Amino acid sequence: MNLRFNLSPWKKNAAIVAAAVTVAAGVVAGRERPAVELIHERSKPVQDDGIDLAKLRPAEGSVPQNDPFARNFGPEKPAQAAAAPAVEKPVAPPLPFRYFGRLTENGKTEVFVMRGEDLLSLAPGQTIGEYRVDKIADASISFTYLPMKMKQTLDLQ
Repeated sequence: MNLRFNLSPWKKNAAIVAAAVTVAAGVVAGRERPAVELIHERSKPVQDDGIDLAKLRPAEGSVPQNDPFARNFGPEKPAQAAAAPAVEKPVAPPLPFRYFGRLTENGKTEVFVMRGEDLLSLAPGQTIGEYRVDKIADASISFTYLPMKMKQTLDLQ
């Protein structure tokens, strides 16, 4: 059995439009039903749970501190932190040197330090970048950070 329907293009379009209207009406009707049910549920009397709702409401005139939309048209309060800002004393950066070792030969002692991957030999009065070597002792090397004229010490332990 072979069934064929001969529908004109106008009838096909009318059938598609009718199906679309039916689906849209079903969706709209489906959305409207829960709202009606909610209204009926609200009309039921509320049971007393012993909670005092008045305590949960904010007091009149109180504005939450974190409310970005709150407005206060009264006089501004003076800033508490603006009275005396704490000024920190500048600090020199940590020394970029690591003690590597010392070599004494023919009565002359050389001290070696590493700066990154570079091995440097130091002598008092020598300038290395932004640092000047002030004194080389048995237990430490004294440097001056030249931009801030701050003394720093590298322990040789």
